[in-house]
Amino acid sequence: ENFMKDKSSAAFETVVDRLLASPSYGVRWGRHWLDLTGYSDSEGKRNADMIRDYAWKYRDYVIKAFNDDKPYDEFLIEQIAGDELVDYSDPEAINEDVIEKLVATGFLRMAPDGTSANPVNRVQDRLEVIGDELQILAGGVLGLTLKCARCHDHKYDPISQRDYYSFAAIFKASYDEYNWLTPQPFKNQWAGSTRRHLPVALPEERKPIEAHNAKLEEELDPLEKNFISAKGKERKELKKKIDELKAKKKTMPLIRALWDRGESSPTYVNLRGNPGSPGALVGPALPRVFSEKPFQPAKVMGKNKTGNRLALARWITKPDHPLTSRVWVNRIWKHHFGQGIVASLDNFGKLGSAPTHPELLDWLAIELVENKWSTKHLHRLICTSTAYRQSSLNAKTTAMKDPNNVWLSRMRMRRLDAEELHDGLLAISGRLNTRLGGKPDDVQVHERGYVTGKPGKGGWRRSVYIRQRRIHMMTMLETFDLPAMNPNCVTRINSTVVQQPLFLLHDKVIYDLSRKLASEIQKEAKGIDPAIRLAYRKIVNRPPSEKELAGMTESMQELERQFVAAKETGQRNKALSAVCHALFNSAAFLYVD
Repeated sequence: ENFMKDKSSAAFETVVDRLLASPSYGVRWGRHWLDLTGYSDSEGKRNADMIRDYAWKYRDYVIKAFNDDKPYDEFLIEQIAGDELVDYSDPEAINEDVIEKLVATGFLRMAPDGTSANPVNRVQDRLEVIGDELQILAGGVLGLTLKCARCHDHKYDPISQRDYYSFAAIFKASYDEYNWLTPQPFKNQWAGSTRRHLPVALPEERKPIEAHNAKLEEELDPLEKNFISAKGKERKELKKKIDELKAKKKTMPLIRALWDRGESSPTYVNLRGNPGSPGALVGPALPRVFSEKPFQPAKVMGKNKTGNRLALARWITKPDHPLTSRVWVNRIWKHHFGQGIVASLDNFGKLGSAPTHPELLDWLAIELVENKWSTKHLHRLICTSTAYRQSSLNAKTTAMKDPNNVWLSRMRMRRLDAEELHDGLLAISGRLNTRLGGKPDDVQVHERGYVTGKPGKGGWRRSVYIRQRRIHMMTMLETFDLPAMNPNCVTRINSTVVQQPLFLLHDKVIYDLSRKLASEIQKEAKGIDPAIRLAYRKIVNRPPSEKELAGMTESMQELERQFVAAKETGQRNKALSAVCHALFNSAAFLYVD
């Protein structure tokens, strides 16, 4: 309504700027990046699907980075080598920047990982995790199908098997299959090693915990000494007191991170990908198609670090890198237009799709770099362009000349994705809790495997803040194509299947949201005609046509007569609820046209 009232020439640009400044922008575009990384709050791979208690910190890092418009080159460097940018050895020197850089490395901890325990903690299993992480980086950031070269020279692109293992060697001081850190932390996090988690916290967080635990240690010390010599109701009593005191200990805040340990086992080319058949010894190096110069580690902050990943990150983010900026602007283009300039987002190689507009791709890549790698700058540029502001109407002339819309003769119609649908239903009905960040809300598993989010006092939060667990995906999100991250999702598939309208028609939550919305509408609009008009504005973002208004009015009146005849109370609310439910099932709501 504000947009329609704004008669200035900059009305559209004002909307774009308002949306880019909204905290919801980071949630939305952060979700796209989380697809690329394979974000999940659980390990996957095994039936237990163990929970990743601290993965949410990385999710919050990503969303904040998008909202802050963190330069894309800086964004990548922090995720690939954040631990080598800071010195976290002195607990007194820990600050927000140190923590942020460590949290960022969660990017390389997102692949499915079942190596918590035997029998799936063999060297081969560990190599699978490493292979997945390398492909997430290579495919998502560089558009390279690197994993093809793990067992043999790439059949189509100039990447040899030696290149693959040399590239893997860059990560060896962090990802060493012969010196493996298992995914899950020890239970006694306050005391010893935490596997893949760093007990790094701000001094104001750490000191109260240390003081609390030190006091408990003073009480525990004499009890544990007496326990050694105690016998019989006395030994049991001491054991009970000891366990009670230990249970009161507080845990240090942990960060699920990847960090350099300064040394590693040697790297060999595994013949046919078999670690039992080692071939030539290799060291860290870039694929030769990019550089034949000896690989030079970077200078790092702190001690006992190789500097290999930081050198790689700086090479990836060089302003003249042939792939990095092109792959990123192509992905942004895809999310705006429904298809990338290069349709194969993670494959810029020989078997990938040729760019439909190569000069445009090059120009956008240069524009990104020259504008300080600002992603928001690209959004403004694209969203205010003539191409983006086209109608989605499939005119006969454009349909004949450009049937597949390769030349962007019209805007593609698209279905809402799973999160847009879930979050939109909650927002429209007034049940969306807009709180950002923090630990994920749990899910509820009902009969027959039906899974919903668990609402809090303010309703349900946006879907990105609901626990993303590989074996317990929310039924609504799964029905509308939320991908299982195995290991990540490069391009989502928006299907149109019969389960989707059946879900919207029969789901109890949808029905309850319709009732809630009907109650809210009745508070604002008196009478059938105003109520229907308001329902259309709220749900499909436009007024009804005269034909739609007449049909809905007739339907509401008939429903009210039926409810009166059946001696039911609240007939107006029930009839209006049916109208809202119908609109939630309509193509006008489900599709952006």
